[in-house]
Amino acid sequence: MKQVVQILFFAFASICLHAQSLTISGNSKLIMRGNVSLVVRNAALINNGTLVDSAGTVQFSGDKDTTFSYLAGSKATSVYNLSINKGGYGTAIKSKLAIQNVLGVYNGILYPDSNLTLRSDKDLTARVDVIPAGANIIGKSIVERYFPMRRAWRLVTAPLTATASVFNTWQNKGLYEQGKNTSVTGPSPTGAGGNGLDISPQNNASMKSWNVNTQNLESVLNTHVPLSQGNSGQADNTGYFLFVRGDRHTDNFIIPNANNTTLISNGQLQTGTQHFITSSTGGGYTLIGNPFASPVDFNNVVRNNLVKRFYVWDPYLNMQGGYVMLDDLDNNGAFTKSINASSQTNHLQSGQAFFVETASNGTAGISFPEPCKSDGNNNSMFRPVSDPGATQSLRIVLQLNQNDGSTIMADGVLFEAADGLGKSVNSNDALKFGNIHETMSLVRNGIALAAERSEPLTENDTLFLKLQRITQRNYAFEIEPAAINDPGLTAWLEDSYLQTSVPLDLYNKSVNEFSVDGNTASSAANRFRIVFKRASVLPVTILSVNAVIQNKEVAVSWMVANEINIRNYEVERAADGVNFSAIGGQAAAGAGAAQYQYNLTDKQPLPGYNYYRIKYTDENGSIHYSIVVKVNNNSTTHPVISVYPNPIENNIINIQFANCETGKYRARLMNEAGQLVYETTVTNNNTKVIVNPTVKLAAGSYLLELNNTSSTVTKKVIVK
Repeated sequence: MKQVVQILFFAFASICLHAQSLTISGNSKLIMRGNVSLVVRNAALINNGTLVDSAGTVQFSGDKDTTFSYLAGSKATSVYNLSINKGGYGTAIKSKLAIQNVLGVYNGILYPDSNLTLRSDKDLTARVDVIPAGANIIGKSIVERYFPMRRAWRLVTAPLTATASVFNTWQNKGLYEQGKNTSVTGPSPTGAGGNGLDISPQNNASMKSWNVNTQNLESVLNTHVPLSQGNSGQADNTGYFLFVRGDRHTDNFIIPNANNTTLISNGQLQTGTQHFITSSTGGGYTLIGNPFASPVDFNNVVRNNLVKRFYVWDPYLNMQGGYVMLDDLDNNGAFTKSINASSQTNHLQSGQAFFVETASNGTAGISFPEPCKSDGNNNSMFRPVSDPGATQSLRIVLQLNQNDGSTIMADGVLFEAADGLGKSVNSNDALKFGNIHETMSLVRNGIALAAERSEPLTENDTLFLKLQRITQRNYAFEIEPAAINDPGLTAWLEDSYLQTSVPLDLYNKSVNEFSVDGNTASSAANRFRIVFKRASVLPVTILSVNAVIQNKEVAVSWMVANEINIRNYEVERAADGVNFSAIGGQAAAGAGAAQYQYNLTDKQPLPGYNYYRIKYTDENGSIHYSIVVKVNNNSTTHPVISVYPNPIENNIINIQFANCETGKYRARLMNEAGQLVYETTVTNNNTKVIVNPTVKLAAGSYLLELNNTSSTVTKKVIVK
């Protein structure tokens, strides 16, 4: 039986070794337990056994060269932190060494000799600390970047110079190893011996680079080229737009398959100030890769003729990611995001690339000094203004409404208003980058914006929303206001397709759902806008609206104040948040200035989601509406198929399935004479289905027959 010798270093302890070497024999184990330091002074550390270091630091110090100061041994070594602090001399890494957290080269020279790996996993990505003048890293290292399981595009880079090819690094030399590297596909792939591109069923380009002259992303057509395009040691790393499915397993070519993977790069770590030349055209964009194997704080980079603004790709937006803009116009260190829910901060991660914007025509560039490095690790990887009370804002998020009731954040925009920002498009505004899927922007003077800044809101101001790449499905706007402290100002979301105008709550977050159907007008880019109006003195203030499920019924209540000259209230319900009809009403109580609560019970709520709003009419006959609230009536267990609204509108039949057998249904529409008018096939996933007949339906009554392999249901449909 082999004997194992354990040398334990406990938390906050340290040991300093002055001997020629410390050797961990094949039968021995050195355990560094807790935050401890092993200081190897003018000596070698030889690991032929096991070194366990979960939170400590191995430090090489002294004044001897690599003849005395080195790491070697027959076993691979893993340390939490590695520190080099030598009087101008070197330390060599002669055997495999992985660093989990921080590599600090504070004095002297480190020679990694391709044996050193900066490890990256789901919990932590190793980083290189600030390297002072006189210290350096000479030789090649291995840098990892972990990607959690998700099929998404990424803006990425390898923070290295003098690299191997894309094929030999991120494509793993064309070989499959579980959890390592990825596939790079493209048009006309010829494989390892040709252009290096992997063959996939689609052959779509999965790797693109930025052409600063054309201002376009262009497909990478050959991966037998260096991963970093330069080798001078000065800002050589290249930024890429890369679609990561997971590792190189062929199953990942099949949608929606994905798994975790780690991109592995080999080259010289870049040290010292790194300077990139950027577009010399005002408003031009340049894709920059973080040059350091460390997070960097954008507050501490040096910008020449660049706006203090950058764009990143957040892989957790929509189905495959989307752009997020961050800027700091007043240069106070606090960044504003176009999509507040994004986890991106001013700390750009190791391996992350991003776009910067040139301010005006002329020489421009960005420099990364060593002190811009930070410890701001953000495993998601991929607002405040100085006086938030003085800045009005609206954050608008476009959501994808899923069949199971969940939502996916697809895109978002930001509107801010304060004195001095100006009414026309200027450098305060941020242009919109188009996403792969749904893209939403604010439009001013024909220019699409991710962030629009303007003067304080007044009557008749309008925000023009632009929707692109939308499809036939259910969506929602999540609108979050802030600091719009003007009690006389109201906002209305206008829908040109449905010809509706819905009031927006300027004090609380609200959700406004809508659908895109087969009618081309429903997918018009300019379908929505937000119009601000000066409110007349309203005869009542609705303080709150609530809807709660109670014993398979819905209790609707609303609290009012300052009720003057109100005639009556009506509770309206909709299955889709758009097409409302009355379900009951109450006469006004005439409560005057006092608060008063009204209640009404919906005894037969619809299956699934029910939307409610309060319609109130004053003594002059003017009609007003409250905000919309939503409740999920999921208690119904028997199959229900309903048509709404009925009579139908705009030649569109909305069918709501609940607790029905899923799958294909044949839909047949017949007139009063029993003649077939229209026939189609619909797919039921127990959600709303839209039928848009290709023939214009004349006024009258129709029978809609829905049948699958096991049942037939007939519903009466009325066309006005």
